[in-house]
Amino acid sequence: MRLASIAVVAALALPARADSFDPRDYDKQTHMAVGYGLTLTIAIVARHYEVKRWQAVLLGAATTLLLGTAKELVHDETYSWGDQAANTIGAATAAGLVFTFRL
Repeated sequence: MRLASIAVVAALALPARADSFDPRDYDKQTHMAVGYGLTLTIAIVARHYEVKRWQAVLLGAATTLLLGTAKELVHDETYSWGDQAANTIGAATAAGLVFTFRL
């Protein structure tokens, strides 16, 4: 809970960049691919250890979005909502795959 509070305060303290979301942008494609890969990998590994499907997906998506947010706050000069949207699309796609194919 503290970490989430710190992330919110840090996000509000840094200037945010409202860049457009263009799926043809290589940066956004990379964010979607990494978000997809991280979420899917974590969910599959968690399922291997017999974690319930919804918990495995939640763990994967939360970890992916937390890492994406940390990257935006630490590595970049400004917080990009477009990058965060791309991370979310990648995580949501992986979640859909896990539920659709019952991985």
